[in-house]
Amino acid sequence: DGRRRFRGYEAGAVDFIQKPIEPDVLRSKANVFFELHRQRQQLAAQRDQLEAHAQALQALEQLTRRELLHEQETARLREQFIAVLGHDLRNPLASIGGAARLLRKESLSERGRHVIQLMEASAVRMAGLIDDVMDFARGRLGGGIVVERRPHDLEPILRQVVEELEASHPDRRIECDFQLTAPAPVDPGRLSQLVSNLLANALTYGTEEAPVRLAAAVTGERLTLSVANSGPPIPPAAMQRLFQPFVRGEVQPSQGGLGLGLHIASEIARAHGGELSASSCPQETRFTFTLPLTDPPRL
Repeated sequence: DGRRRFRGYEAGAVDFIQKPIEPDVLRSKANVFFELHRQRQQLAAQRDQLEAHAQALQALEQLTRRELLHEQETARLREQFIAVLGHDLRNPLASIGGAARLLRKESLSERGRHVIQLMEASAVRMAGLIDDVMDFARGRLGGGIVVERRPHDLEPILRQVVEELEASHPDRRIECDFQLTAPAPVDPGRLSQLVSNLLANALTYGTEEAPVRLAAAVTGERLTLSVANSGPPIPPAAMQRLFQPFVRGEVQPSQGGLGLGLHIASEIARAHGGELSASSCPQETRFTFTLPLTDPPRL
């Protein structure tokens, strides 16, 4: 009766089977309970899946937070590193160079003047090494080497670089062949650095008796600049790694330097939107910088 039904519902019953039992009704009720059980299992599986997703998202959030902190620490160390190079190393070096210039004005013996010349040359060389490391740090740790391209007459820029290299290598010759019929959009400081690095490399590894050859030409919408030297060819294994950082010559491995000059030259070429390539055979080794004059620089 109704009272018994009510007590049954209070006890947790959800349905009743009436007697006499009708098979169709029993079958229908059983199907309903089977479906309810299936839905409960499905909901439980979905709940477990959502919990797993939530745990994965939490782990990903923690990993992202750690990576962000790592990036912030890397940025801080990068700024510290560049600041040390730019200030803490440059300033003492500038003091040494300034002191050497002051001493050069004094009345010194031949040996004393020679020592002063060595001091000045070493200071200049160290300043160049610091510049190389700073450019490498900017390229690898920062946003890359920055260039500001403006139309420039290239011949005065190239002549000045040649004069500087000839002054530091008085026993060597640099032959020039310029066919610059129009200005080219370059960063003059960075282009000077690129050419200086290529010439210095050629003077270091080229045959001393043969001149280094610098050629530059504007043809159509392209600037082509090359530096060539005579001497032993670059080994094939070294050619594959030529523009990688800290790779030094395998022909004359005793030469000084950090092995950054060619890497930085290639980065300057890329920042301009151009390309630096190399070829080497028993007759000569040649580095060629090509720059489309109409394309914007690739950042």
